[in-house]
Amino acid sequence: MIRAVEKLKLRALLAVTAALLRRCARRSLRLRRMLSEDSFVMQIRADDGVGGFFTVRDCRIRFRPGVHPNPDFAQIWRDSGAAVRALTNKDETELLRAIEDGRCRLQGSFLIALWFNEAMKLARG
Repeated sequence: MIRAVEKLKLRALLAVTAALLRRCARRSLRLRRMLSEDSFVMQIRADDGVGGFFTVRDCRIRFRPGVHPNPDFAQIWRDSGAAVRALTNKDETELLRAIEDGRCRLQGSFLIALWFNEAMKLARG
């Protein structure tokens, strides 16, 4: 039962993240400029099957649940609970600790991770 709730929380977190980014893109000139600079696919998923991917293309950001066959960057979490705990933690170093502890693996271009971090800072603003 707990795992099902953790999976649901991760699905909801990813959907809310997409909504926050889209709202920020309407309001922030900086994010609109960032969206026009590049195109890529960033995936966030857990080994227990939950995840989704963000596609940045044509000055827009879109979210789709599921697994992308070839993302440009991927955060792969040990399980949904670990992802939710780290991604909702106010301490930005929690992600680094998760990587160090083996709760998260990263694959692909780290420039995309930096882009996404900047976009999230703007969205949380």
